[in-house]
Amino acid sequence: MKQGRFISELSRQVDTPVATIRYYERLGLLDPPERTQSQYRVYSKEAEERLLFIQQAKKFGLSLEEIKQI
Repeated sequence: MKQGRFISELSRQVDTPVATIRYYERLGLLDPPERTQSQYRVYSKEAEERLLFIQQAKKFGLSLEEIKQI
């Protein structure tokens, strides 16, 4: 049984497109998520909190590179 949220559930919860979440993963802003046996991404509560932090930091005018350094 999964612990966490699939990417579509996380996307709805934090109001961020799935493609953006994957992009943040590629940039290293989000840690790679756990995977199910079927290789579906399963995101933790920490990933949700990190996405909310990224959204707030962007509102304050920080670039993704600056956010990554934090």
